[in-house]
Amino acid sequence: DVELHFIDVGQGDSTLIRLQNGKVVLVDAGTDAAGEKVVAYLKSLGITTIDYLIATHPDADHIGGMVDVMRAFKVINFIDSGKVHTSATYERMLEEIIKEEANYKVPEYGEILESDTSSKAYLQILHVNSDANDNNDASLVVGGGYCGTEYLLMGDVSKEIEAELIGTYESFLAQILKAGHHGSNTSSSLEFLKAVNPEAVILSYGQDNAYGHPHNEVLANIQAV
Repeated sequence: DVELHFIDVGQGDSTLIRLQNGKVVLVDAGTDAAGEKVVAYLKSLGITTIDYLIATHPDADHIGGMVDVMRAFKVINFIDSGKVHTSATYERMLEEIIKEEANYKVPEYGEILESDTSSKAYLQILHVNSDANDNNDASLVVGGGYCGTEYLLMGDVSKEIEAELIGTYESFLAQILKAGHHGSNTSSSLEFLKAVNPEAVILSYGQDNAYGHPHNEVLANIQAV
């Protein structure tokens, strides 16, 4: 079976996916402070190699733990948004990618990374835009499925990108949704949630965080669907 692990990294994101073929995917790695926790969690599952390490976008609460992860595990492919950032956190990540000799790649819009038609299994990059005006809208959106159960990981994309996605793809239904931007009201519009029609919604945020996440408007939208 496919497994999704939403790792508790506080005010940040980190999601582990174990595919039906045994390959390991880690989408984001939380803040710098959360890096060791992510490493310990993966090691507790017996993981030694990460087949796809995905950085949705260069904000520190998504890539801060990447250096710890790359030093602890063999990384085959590093999938990046291509959005350039000037932060020291981003620079350290790039330096470690070079040091670890991982296969660095900025995917194409809609690119399928893994596919198995017999089990309806796939892993796909549904959105990429390295020229986006801000880091959040440059986020890679990751989608996948197995035996008819679909999942979506929205990064930090805004409502505008959500609208673009449901207008681009013929179907955007998913049973499991990792909501965008930690439950901020910049994401998770009611129109988008109705299109996805999820059975479960995951919000990743820190308790008593300074941003007020998750916003009440988003919680109301989720309850409505």
